[in-house]
Amino acid sequence: MRRARLAFVALPGAAAFLVCCLVTRGGLLDHHRYGDVALYGHYAHEMTSGHWPYRDFFDEYPPLAQPLFFIVRLLPGPFATSFKWTMALCGAVALVLLVLAIRASLARSAVAAGVVAISPLLVGPVFLNTYDLFPALLTIGAVFAFLQGRERTTYVLLALAVAAKVFPLVLLPLVLIESWERGGRDAVRRALAWFGGVLVLVHLPFAVLGPGGLRFSYWVQLRRGLEVESLGGGVLLVLDRLGLHSVTLRDKAPGSRDAVGTLPDALAVVSSLVVVSAVLYVAWLYLRGQRDRALACVAVVTAFVAFNKVLSPQYVVWLVPLVPAAGLVASGVLIVVLALTRAEWNRFVLPHGSVHHWGEVLSWWILARDLVLVALFALLVLKLRAGATQRNRR
Repeated sequence: MRRARLAFVALPGAAAFLVCCLVTRGGLLDHHRYGDVALYGHYAHEMTSGHWPYRDFFDEYPPLAQPLFFIVRLLPGPFATSFKWTMALCGAVALVLLVLAIRASLARSAVAAGVVAISPLLVGPVFLNTYDLFPALLTIGAVFAFLQGRERTTYVLLALAVAAKVFPLVLLPLVLIESWERGGRDAVRRALAWFGGVLVLVHLPFAVLGPGGLRFSYWVQLRRGLEVESLGGGVLLVLDRLGLHSVTLRDKAPGSRDAVGTLPDALAVVSSLVVVSAVLYVAWLYLRGQRDRALACVAVVTAFVAFNKVLSPQYVVWLVPLVPAAGLVASGVLIVVLALTRAEWNRFVLPHGSVHHWGEVLSWWILARDLVLVALFALLVLKLRAGATQRNRR
């Protein structure tokens, strides 16, 4: 069955994905600069000039992003072109892993592959012009190993994914539950040793040569405020448009547009607490339920995207190789999320310090996309709860 999915679904799906990457705006044939590619190219130029990240220049991204930028710089051709091809290949491999991970009919696998294949067209320019497909590939790789019961590989890939982008950390409670079930406390200790050891190994060169810069990079990310495109930010924007609450916006490091003030700061804290609560709730349902690993993995990542205080447009890319594993309805909701993100990104132009001239339409676009993400999470939770109910009845 796996060979059939590979031959009839995964490989044609990967080819279709690459074709969509060719023809989409901001794609492989588009030479305009979008997203953060120019910034990545600057960091890569610094590294190839002999400068060390975090020590000789500020770098806002986690350690495993650095070798990616460096390697792309060494490839022939302009940096932006080489980078987009690298991301396209990451996405194609992620599609293949998704199809192989789904234990379903060829028809359902084909639908999942089709959703991923058209995602570059749906998301638009930010899809290939940020490096988020790289941690997304590592994440689906960790999920695939998890589904196959390859514990050590799961922890290694999960640690690498976290070292590239922090969000895959939400998968850790799920894989620790399985380790505990297999071998109790000793198994958990071994698992954490592998996970922590790989994280330390990746961070060590940067921590030794640029400890202050590495620490500051993480601190900048940790202390970020309520981004305007987050769920809390979307609610405040709509309240502003309705004349119920005045919102002030500021461009803050590292390149985000935040709502500032006492209420936004409080909502940022609440958002972080909601993410933690949602992840733990999914882990609890997973512990009580039928242990649908794929569904639980999709749910925790969706929780992070939906409720986090920061929601940049490219974050929806993390969902692309995961959500189709949760079924046809979830795939349909994902398509709506991607389309709304594209519509919102196309209109994301506003003056510094005010939402007055931004327009009522964009505020509603943002809130609509965020509420659909919440609906996607609710759908996944309902499916997990149904599994828990069936197990309890037995």
